[in-house]
Amino acid sequence: MNVSKGVEMLHEGDTPHDLYFIKQGKMAIGRQSGAQLKVIAQLGAGEVYGEFGALRKKSRYASVYTAESSVIIRVELSAIQQVLEADSEFHNRLEALLTQRMLNSFFFSHPVFHALPEKERSELARTFPVHFFERNSRIFSQGKAPQGVYLILSGEVEVRYRTRSKEERLLEIRRDNDILGEVAIKNGTELAYSAVAVSDVDILMLDKEAMKVMHDKHLKSFESLEAYINKRSERTVMRLKENMD
Repeated sequence: MNVSKGVEMLHEGDTPHDLYFIKQGKMAIGRQSGAQLKVIAQLGAGEVYGEFGALRKKSRYASVYTAESSVIIRVELSAIQQVLEADSEFHNRLEALLTQRMLNSFFFSHPVFHALPEKERSELARTFPVHFFERNSRIFSQGKAPQGVYLILSGEVEVRYRTRSKEERLLEIRRDNDILGEVAIKNGTELAYSAVAVSDVDILMLDKEAMKVMHDKHLKSFESLEAYINKRSERTVMRLKENMD
């Protein structure tokens, strides 16, 4: 396709259709921030976009515009699925691309990280791993030792609490940009609730090593993260107390 400058090729929130390869020109990836659309990154010839829909089959997390007149190759999703199933190397490369872009977008939009310069956001996106959990899988269980805090990049997670009478109650459903594992009991040795994936979920887990990286290299964001965790913990503790029997 020969595409004019300023065309919105993909819209944030739309359902997936195709995968796009840039043969010539430039594309801008943007996310809505209040009334403004802010550019997260730019892509050039030889790069690809639409990978989130192709791999996760979820609504798009960003919009894509032509930053200049461009030549785009559009491949139908059904054809891409056949290639993904047959070519593990292509699948892995696309998955790695998805992870980095998803993290960069997350850092851009999350109130804890959005003040980071683009260079530092990109550095963190290359540093921290993303964990994928299929629908109905248990992310962690109440009473187990905490491994860190979990930040939801995409998907929905049920927070479940087992009462003293062994009844499991659904406390809430957490979604994109929220946190898990913020409350542990017995001096931080046991998780206070269980977390179960309602949909396919992408999770950024910050363990002790990751938190040390944040502290040493991005102190301001580390302090904001600590304050965010503490505030979220207070809300969760209140919900837990309401459901204790």
